[in-house]
Amino acid sequence: MCQGKRSDFKRGPSLIPSQWLSQQMPELSSVVDFPEGGQKWVYSAIHPSDGEVVIKIIKPNTDVNRVHREILAVRRANSPRVPRILEVGVFPNTPEGSNLPWFREQRINGESVRQILVRGILDKDNVLRLGLHVLEALADVAQVRIIHRDVKPENIIRCTKSNYWLLDFGIARHLDLLSLTDTAWLGGPGTPGYAPPEQFRNRKRELDGRADLFALAVTIVECITGRNPYRDGARTPAEVFQRIEQNPLPIPNIPWDIGNNFTELIRAMGQRRVDCRPSNIQEALEWMREINDTLSP
Repeated sequence: MCQGKRSDFKRGPSLIPSQWLSQQMPELSSVVDFPEGGQKWVYSAIHPSDGEVVIKIIKPNTDVNRVHREILAVRRANSPRVPRILEVGVFPNTPEGSNLPWFREQRINGESVRQILVRGILDKDNVLRLGLHVLEALADVAQVRIIHRDVKPENIIRCTKSNYWLLDFGIARHLDLLSLTDTAWLGGPGTPGYAPPEQFRNRKRELDGRADLFALAVTIVECITGRNPYRDGARTPAEVFQRIEQNPLPIPNIPWDIGNNFTELIRAMGQRRVDCRPSNIQEALEWMREINDTLSP
């Protein structure tokens, strides 16, 4: 069974009050609670030299090894399409009662692609820009032998300058480090409906950056149509996995795709068999750049 991450965000009182955080980090101003993630308490603030930042405090009982891998992934990738992690530390004797790791990262003002899709589908220019920018981020990540493993609308933000950023490396796989996922598990970490078969079946020998290409292909289809064809109407994660294994990714008709080059890229990235996708992310990125040169104004 694939371990789906909680993709919804909620607002609510934190066990770590923003007033307490302000006392611990007096250099910060305008500290306020932010939408809360499943494994972190999140706050926005202003730093005197770094400007707008986000502080993330790791909740108790969270796998600290995963947190260390998340920080390491962002720092190793060092991508201009991924928010920078600026500082890390540990808060002792928190109101919650334990020592909790934290990190401070660059804040990206904008909204997630999931928030945008609530209002409607993306237009041609935004679809092309999203595809290009996310592939640029993934190419930087793949260069240091890391797989994101959770590309989806919730983890892509469009900033106020209409650039797209890739977020949340909480389940990133470092190919040069020992896997944190038990090989005997029947399923690997990922989000049902975006993770490809080799990922949710935990077939580690097949897993590389091409898993992220599959998830990006599904995300692009969702941006064009407004629906995830694997998740729409499915009652259980098992049904989602079955659809992915049995059905090719439905590619919509894209009227503005003159020559169908973009359509063919999505089709290639979304292949169920890993060896049928582009050989690596750099190949897909070069293909995407050619498409942008042809179709962008």
